[in-house]
Amino acid sequence: MAAKRILLIDDDAHLAGLLLFVLQGAGYIVDLALTVAQAERRLIERGYELVVADCRLPDGNGTAIADRAADLGAKTAVLTGYAIQMPRERVERHEIWMKPMRPSELVAAVERCIGKAGRPIS
Repeated sequence: MAAKRILLIDDDAHLAGLLLFVLQGAGYIVDLALTVAQAERRLIERGYELVVADCRLPDGNGTAIADRAADLGAKTAVLTGYAIQMPRERVERHEIWMKPMRPSELVAAVERCIGKAGRPIS
């Protein structure tokens, strides 16, 4: 089974590092972007099974990059502490995950979206 690739977009370096560590520990291949601009470059470079974007980013709205990823065929989730402020059409299009999340909750949410991590092909 091929490994599953995730793009994680969050501008909080400490939180992003923790989420990266947890998801890699669960066996996923994870690319990290700290801005919308970085995320857009990564989306062009390769395909992802799942894109998880923080709602508020320094250079734009995380739901916009989630929309772009969904248009490219990825499953998408928006990570936010502000779900009540999100427009209805955004909530209907993407998984909405509330901050803060325990590591076990994060892995369970990812597994619900794309299944358990595969193992990289050697």
